[in-house]
Amino acid sequence: MTRLTDLIQGQSSHESANPDAKNHALSMRPVGLSHPIPTRSQSGTENDWYQRAGHVIQGIKQVVQTRQPWVIDDVVSLAAGIVTSLRTNDQLLERVFQRDVGDFLVTNAVNVAIVSVKIGEALKYEPEKLEQIALAGLLHDLGMFVLPDSLLYKASALTEEEVRIMREHPQHGSRLVEEVGASYSWVGRVILQEHERMDGSGYPGRLTGDHIDEMALIIGLADVFDALMNSRPYRRGRSPHQAIRTLLVSGKPVFPHHLLKALVEQLSIYPLGTTVRLNTGETGVVSQLNRQYPLRPILRLLQSGHAPVSKTVDLRAETSLHIVEVVPIG
Repeated sequence: MTRLTDLIQGQSSHESANPDAKNHALSMRPVGLSHPIPTRSQSGTENDWYQRAGHVIQGIKQVVQTRQPWVIDDVVSLAAGIVTSLRTNDQLLERVFQRDVGDFLVTNAVNVAIVSVKIGEALKYEPEKLEQIALAGLLHDLGMFVLPDSLLYKASALTEEEVRIMREHPQHGSRLVEEVGASYSWVGRVILQEHERMDGSGYPGRLTGDHIDEMALIIGLADVFDALMNSRPYRRGRSPHQAIRTLLVSGKPVFPHHLLKALVEQLSIYPLGTTVRLNTGETGVVSQLNRQYPLRPILRLLQSGHAPVSKTVDLRAETSLHIVEVVPIG
């Protein structure tokens, strides 16, 4: 059986390949950035909010790369906005599954924060703790911005020395967070442990079990889930459904059972964005979950050419219909 670490630690040697390869990112706004932190009232829709948040993250990336001082205040506001939005609806979560083409360092930061908050919700985290996990999720790969673009966007497999350099990014990120003050030292600890795994196969400290902070494990799980869904030069990205199945089969040695269970509870057996085929032969995309009946979500039907149509079907109400299979990507 393929181990999850074999699938994901390919990130160390491959996923840094190019903008379609890995999804690492970070978020905060540097002084002078022209894009203010978006609020739901400013943006009007979660799609606008997501896109403008990406501009914020892109700005902090530039600041870190040019070794300029940075501030964390706007990232704190961004984290609060994620929690507020997700407590209202799941539109931001649906954006995670749309596989935007762009800087993978940017989209991964927002995606990991969103999925981490959903896992935290399943664990009954209080709003304040959800904002903390959103903040740490946005910053989880802050140290990647210290590394040269020639390494981050390399189109071929990394050498052993390049892998070693890449794996130093948690220490870089933790150090960068220390610069904003002692009150955020906990973020630095989470960043340092986000790539640690329960069985000791992670890095940089090869920590095991209870020695790893739960928040770091949640963010690590969200990061792996997002990585599995996105294409690499050496493999196609999986559908949300396939990504969850991979985690359930191969993720047990490296992530606690209760976190895997929380991920499934929040994303369902058929996560938002999954394309499925019905017993009638029709295909549709999961547009809304039925928490009480996870096998019977609400679908947006597709035409034969995979173009969306206006019709939606609630499988909980349409009892004669049921899902027979997940339609693979590509």
